Amino acid sequence: MACNDFITPLKSAVDLLKLGCQKGVEFELDNENLCLNDNSNVIDYGSYDKNQLSSNICFMSDDEDDSSDDGEYMTEMERLYRKMKRIKNSDITSEQDGGVLKQMKKPGFGKTVPEKALVQIHYNAYSEVGQPPYDSTRMRGEPMKLRLGQGASILGLELAILSMAKHEISRFLIHYSYGYGEMGCPPRIPPKATLIIDLEVMSFTEQDGVDDYYDLTPEERRAKLKYVDIEKVVNVETAEAKQYFDSKNYQKASYKYSRAQNILEEYHLKNDEEEKLWTKQLLKVYTNSAICHHNLKQFGRTIHFCNEILKKDKNNVKAHYFKGKALHGIGNFLEAKNSLKLARNLDPSNTAISSALQSLAKSMKEQELFEKNMCQKMFSMPIYNAKTDTDVFSGTEEKEETPKDEGDQQTCSEDFRNLVEEQLLKFQKDSDMTEMPFPCIQMNNLEIACILETADKLGLGIRKRGTGSQLRYEVHKKCIKPDEAK
Repeated sequence: MACNDFITPLKSAVDLLKLGCQKGVEFELDNENLCLNDNSNVIDYGSYDKNQLSSNICFMSDDEDDSSDDGEYMTEMERLYRKMKRIKNSDITSEQDGGVLKQMKKPGFGKTVPEKALVQIHYNAYSEVGQPPYDSTRMRGEPMKLRLGQGASILGLELAILSMAKHEISRFLIHYSYGYGEMGCPPRIPPKATLIIDLEVMSFTEQDGVDDYYDLTPEERRAKLKYVDIEKVVNVETAEAKQYFDSKNYQKASYKYSRAQNILEEYHLKNDEEEKLWTKQLLKVYTNSAICHHNLKQFGRTIHFCNEILKKDKNNVKAHYFKGKALHGIGNFLEAKNSLKLARNLDPSNTAISSALQSLAKSMKEQELFEKNMCQKMFSMPIYNAKTDTDVFSGTEEKEETPKDEGDQQTCSEDFRNLVEEQLLKFQKDSDMTEMPFPCIQMNNLEIACILETADKLGLGIRKRGTGSQLRYEVHKKCIKPDEAK
C-alpha cells in the first residue's frame, strides 16, 4: 500500500515539450507490467508455515457471518458489505457514499490521529474473504511507518487511520474508488477490487510545525521562532526517537535524539523562563542519548553526554550511574567506582546501582589477580627465547625499540602465554566491557608479541596509549568501534 502502487508504466515515453505546448498527447499504458515494479510488499507464501498462514486468513466474525439474507444469493464480500453498512456511523467518508465502512473491534484511547501525523500501524490487507492477505505487516513481523497527507498510501487507508485512536483495532471495507481504482494492481489486486483491511494504530506523533521549521534558514528561525515553536519540533523528534528506542533500534534513536539536541542548542534563549524550559528539555535529550550510546557499547559517547548533564545538574543520579557503567566498560575501574559511589549516595535504595558496584568489584578483583599472576609468570621458565633485536610486531604495528640493558636474551614463559589467553577469553565473554587495559608493568618484546598474537587469534584488537614510561596496551573488541571521546 505504498506510493509505488500508484506508478503506472507506459509503453513509450511522453515528450514533455509536446505535453506542455500542445493541447495534449496520446499515450498507451503498458498493462503487462502494470504495478509489477513494486515487489517490496509481495508476500511469498512459501516462506511461511501453515499455522502462520491460517492465522492471517480473512474470516468473517460471528456477528458479520449472518445468513439472514432473505434467501438472496450474495458473495461473501457482498454479505460483509451489507452487515457493515447496518452498523451505526460505519460510513466514515465525508460524502457518506459508503466508500469506506468501519467496524471497531477493540477501542483505543486518547484522541484520534491528526492530519499529517507520522503513524506506526500493523495491518492485514485482503481482496477476498477466506483468503490470505495480499499484504501484511503482521506476517512480515514489522509495523509500517506512514506520514499522512503525503500521498504515500491509498485514500481509503488514510481515512481509516484518521478515524482511529492509539491501540485501536478496526476492520475497514474500502470501495475501489478509495482504493486502487478500476484497474486494480495486478496480479495482487484485481480490477475494481473492494478491499478488507484489518488495522491497528500502534502509535502516532503530530507533525504540525515540523515542515515549517526545516523550511526556514537558521537566520529565519532566530528571527521568527519562539521557544514554544521549537519545542513542538523537539517533541516530534524525541517521540520518534522513543519509538526506535522501544523497538531496540538504538542507532536510529540516537540519530533522532541528536537532531533534537541540535535544534535546542541552536536556539537563542530570550528570557529566564525559556531557559528553565530549555534546560529541562536538553537534559532529557542528553540523558536519552547517553542511554542509547550505552546500549550501543559506545562508552566514550556515553561519558561525554553524562559529563554534559553533570555540568548543569551535578546531582543527576542517572548521569553518575551511566558514567560509572561506561567507565567500567573501558576498564577505568577507579573512576567508575567513584561515579557509582556518587550515584549510590544520591539514591541508596537503587538496586541497579548496587548491582553495578558488585559487578565492578568483581572486575577489579579479577584485574588485581591478573596483575599479580602476570608478574609471577613473567619470571617462569621460558618456552622460547630470541635476540633482543627480534621483530615482534606484524601488520601496521610499529616496532618497539628494545632497551639496551635487558641483556642478550628475551624470554616469554608458557605460563605467561596461558595466563594471557585465559584473561583475554574472559574479556571476550564479558558483555559489560569493550576495552581491557593491560597492567602498567615493564614487558619485553616477546611478551608484548605474545599479547598481540593471542589477541589476533581471538579476533580482538590492540592499541597503544602513551609513550615512554607511560606506555600501556589496551585490548578492545573489534565488533565495537572504539570511541575517541575519552
